[in-house]
Amino acid sequence: MKKALLAAALLLVSFGAKAQLFDFSNNNDRYELGINIGQAGSFSEYANFGMGLNTVVWGVYVDFLKADAQHKYDNHVTDTQYNDTEAFSINVGYQIPILRWIRIMPLVGYSQTNEGVTDCSTVNISGGESSATMYHDYDVTPGSRRHYFNFGGGISIQPCRWFSINAVVTANAIYGGIGIDFTSF
Repeated sequence: MKKALLAAALLLVSFGAKAQLFDFSNNNDRYELGINIGQAGSFSEYANFGMGLNTVVWGVYVDFLKADAQHKYDNHVTDTQYNDTEAFSINVGYQIPILRWIRIMPLVGYSQTNEGVTDCSTVNISGGESSATMYHDYDVTPGSRRHYFNFGGGISIQPCRWFSINAVVTANAIYGGIGIDFTSF
């Protein structure tokens, strides 16, 4: 009898509640675009500083992080060849709103790391005269490329309506970012 009374009381309380646990309507009409900065290839010998982009469309979160070879954009021309590493990560997930200003993001994706050689005796120039970029040839060592299933999670905090701050930890990357909400202007 006690269990039946408790179940009836809980049922009546749930009918009277006006709040939802997760209010997914907070994700409607949100379009964010931002940048990421952090470590790609984490927890491996290929860990390196990288940069990337992130975007949010109606709660669907997609990001990209790439760490180039350390000496690829070196402005010195020498006959030295450096053993360098590269890594990148791409993830997708959905932002689950805990409160109006805080969201958690379960993520899945793909990561890749590889070793190679940067030849500093070669010089390549791309772009126009006003925005030219100099870089050296980077050749991947055959058999060194590794592919990973990437998974993890993140948190997004929106201190005001114009931007949000993201922190992400996955199996192969640790990074943070900031995004601008274009629908709030």
